[in-house]
Amino acid sequence: MHTDLAKARVLLVDDNRDDELLFRHHCSKIPGCNWQIDHAENYADACALMAEGPHDLYFFDYRLGGHNGIELLHELRKLGYIAPVILITGLDDDQIGEDALIAGATDFLPKQELSPSVILRAARYASIRRRAENQLQISAREDPLTRIFNRSYFMQLADIELVRAHRFGHPISLLILDIDNFKITNDTHGHAAGDSLLLAVIECCRQTMRESDLIGRWGGDEFVVLLPQTNLKGADVIAQRICSSISRARVSVGDHILIGTVSIGVACQPPPLKLDMSRFVEDADRALYRAKQAGRNRVVLTNKAH
Repeated sequence: MHTDLAKARVLLVDDNRDDELLFRHHCSKIPGCNWQIDHAENYADACALMAEGPHDLYFFDYRLGGHNGIELLHELRKLGYIAPVILITGLDDDQIGEDALIAGATDFLPKQELSPSVILRAARYASIRRRAENQLQISAREDPLTRIFNRSYFMQLADIELVRAHRFGHPISLLILDIDNFKITNDTHGHAAGDSLLLAVIECCRQTMRESDLIGRWGGDEFVVLLPQTNLKGADVIAQRICSSISRARVSVGDHILIGTVSIGVACQPPPLKLDMSRFVEDADRALYRAKQAGRNRVVLTNKAH
């Protein structure tokens, strides 16, 4: 058994005491299995246990009095937990299994077929499948090189932050960063050198940003940073720090030392102004263009009244 799975924390939800004991007995016969098995015998107790924190594996009985395991699965997902869920039932009904898989269960096991080997195989399969699904989710939201949000996912999060800023009357600011003369770096030193410079820029941004700030890759050498609860003056301070930090950074590429700079455009939405993200980006992009025209390696604020 894989080391991570061997010491898994498991939640078993089953209202039948004999079935619970049999499940524990089967698990005790699995070589290398050292599961910590928490048990809930009804829907309410299960919800209470789930609210206390996530488990590594979940085994839900289908029949739970006036509720069922699929309802419990929905409650689990509301909490944001993504660990594997295996539904078990004594009913001979393929439709239950189909409904469970559609609802997000990773496997479905008839009780009459339970054995140490069946439980182990289901746990392994569920864990592998969940890891694969998690990786797909990560791929859907992250830029593969820089490991920051990609453009699409950044926009989704930014839209949420804009709504929140408008609702609570907070200012919100946006930075667009563009690496100066990035094409020359690629053409002169190669794409590997360009990638190293990109990563150095991201690291400088992360060291300056706050935990509440969001960063995403906008294009090849362009990045966006959203600053919640930040007015134009505050955004200027952060942008200047980022610009200065990047200009001081040194990237070693073979026998060469790369020195990079960025141009940054800054826009702000003070309350009660409410723009959509596309217009917000346009404002910051215009400021970025002016920074480029003014000689690069500088921060320019939007010239709009807001």
